[in-house]
Amino acid sequence: MERDAADNPVFSGFPAAASAHLFPGGNRLKIGAMIRTAALLALAALLATTPARAACPAGQTPMLHVRIYFGLVIPATGKRLPDSDWQDFLARTVTPRFPSGFTVYDAMGQWRDLKTKIVGREPSRIIEVDAPDSKNLRTKVEDVRKTYQARFRQQAVGLVTEPVCASF
Repeated sequence: MERDAADNPVFSGFPAAASAHLFPGGNRLKIGAMIRTAALLALAALLATTPARAACPAGQTPMLHVRIYFGLVIPATGKRLPDSDWQDFLARTVTPRFPSGFTVYDAMGQWRDLKTKIVGREPSRIIEVDAPDSKNLRTKVEDVRKTYQARFRQQAVGLVTEPVCASF
């Protein structure tokens, strides 16, 4: 239940006549709603000034930093993906989409199987790409993920993206 200004502790000490003058026609000030609105506006302003929207330092440009996580165990066999298959995947799928360059490094991953709920650990590889953000870039990233997932029968291929400032 909303209270009028005369009943609100913020306006305690205001005589009822002042309340009637400040809020003519019996309109009630909905302090709670105003405070919630102000808090939401403040949060929106804070989010609008995150580093993603900040200007880059001289010599750097806004880019999207992409990390794609690939498990190297083929679920159907439980065997590790042969290096020759990985190299073929890079040559046929990744390099044509990112000819300007990318980084690959080895990792050890842990994840929960979607079906069995068992936590598994497996050798992994991570590909990183830094490029200007665009619909085309995001399409290429999805193509790489879907191709790997289908070709090597993976439940998932992880993806993390974040806006950055970079120069090469």
